[in-house]
Amino acid sequence: MTASRDNPLKVLFLASEADPFYKVGGLGDYAGSLPAALAAAANKSGQSLDIRVGLPFHQAINVDQSKFIKVTDLKVPKKKGSAKGSVFMHTHNGLPYYFIRRAGRAGGFSSVYSASPLQDARKYIFFSLASLELTRLLDWQPDIIHANDWHTAVSVYYLQHTLCQQPFFSRTRSLLVIHNLPFMGAGTGEVLDEFGIPPLPPTDSLPSWSLHFPLILGLQSADHITAVSPTYAEELKEEEFGNGLKDFFRQNEYRTSGILNGIDTHLWNPLQDTSLTRNFSAEDLESRKANKSALLELAGFDPQDKRPLLVAVTRLDIQKGTDLLIAAIPQLTDLDWNMIVLGTGDPNYEKTLLGLQTRYPDRLRAFLEFNAALSHQLYAGGDIFLMPSRYEPCGLSQMIAMRYGCIPVARSVGGLRDTIDDVSDETRTGYLFEEASPEAFGAALRKALQAYNDQGQWRRFQLRAMAQDFSWENSAERYLQLYQELLT
Repeated sequence: MTASRDNPLKVLFLASEADPFYKVGGLGDYAGSLPAALAAAANKSGQSLDIRVGLPFHQAINVDQSKFIKVTDLKVPKKKGSAKGSVFMHTHNGLPYYFIRRAGRAGGFSSVYSASPLQDARKYIFFSLASLELTRLLDWQPDIIHANDWHTAVSVYYLQHTLCQQPFFSRTRSLLVIHNLPFMGAGTGEVLDEFGIPPLPPTDSLPSWSLHFPLILGLQSADHITAVSPTYAEELKEEEFGNGLKDFFRQNEYRTSGILNGIDTHLWNPLQDTSLTRNFSAEDLESRKANKSALLELAGFDPQDKRPLLVAVTRLDIQKGTDLLIAAIPQLTDLDWNMIVLGTGDPNYEKTLLGLQTRYPDRLRAFLEFNAALSHQLYAGGDIFLMPSRYEPCGLSQMIAMRYGCIPVARSVGGLRDTIDDVSDETRTGYLFEEASPEAFGAALRKALQAYNDQGQWRRFQLRAMAQDFSWENSAERYLQLYQELLT
């Protein structure tokens, strides 16, 4: 299909969260940035793109709802009766965003994600189906349904199994993006059944326990599957990362690819970042030192301390390798360093970090909180960024750290492997380790700490890291190409 001004490429982009409306994790960054980047990339290349974003109407919304315009009411059929809802529209970055609210303020509506699988199911399964119904009410025939994770995967299934025979949707193709495979929508079968969506039939490539999970329904049905980094797309075929689905991904590698996420280079710009003590750039790296001094003082350390400052901005859990970080600290006390950790999560990890802070008061500070401004300051003032993730589909923190001249030490998985160059000192932008163990992490960190002693070499690492292009433009161009391939 060749899009023109009279016949633009129509994309319905569905997600559970999007910055600035509501953001819980990396998906919020992705859905908050990629649609506008797609529009810009299409305009730059002379393509005509009509992209519209669908989001659930969570109560915890971060914009003035008085600016929302009600578009329509709608109904989604169920086995018995129908589920009703309303749709509101708001223009952001020049794009229409549709907020779909289920009538009766269904359970889980007050927050983006609920601890109850059934509450989330009632919201997200309705949202997935209502999004498709909305296009029909608008008489807007989408060429592409771009869905993300289990929360919107039912739209892909329903399109393939129910709507594709209808003339309105006969040419619509689907793309399902995997941001975090372990979250498949378990415990939602009761609500799927209420909407008349049965389990998949048994197949050799899928385990029986997965056949009524929303993500699996979508993966089996999608015209194309995309992971959020090329390496993660390959890892899905491995025992360690496939979460029981390695056989499925091996059999379906012909319709699976990986596209690396980007970062918002306007938000994450050390030359303009208002959270910093002093702005800086690659041309003025000397000014960066003021941010390190301010951080050290904030943490109660000597502001003039010349030791390397290790920083982590993380969720404290097993996926992020918090246990590896905690176990590595006592192994490295023969070397000089300070460390600041920012994050919240598992109470046991929080307690252990506080214990280590007491044990090493002249080395370690733990800020057990969410603090956006402090995260910016850590990227700008830290020397070495710690990211020992057990798995990392893409990861944004390592890209931000490099943009701010903070050299990452990370496990060689997913997007970390795709973004960090550890081939040689001539091309280095960071350090990677293979095995998920405190010893392997500690060994990589030792290499970084030793390299830090050569400040001329370290500066070259910083400048090279800061020169990397992690903007959304590259990702957007690849998605536009994929859209066209799906319609050919």
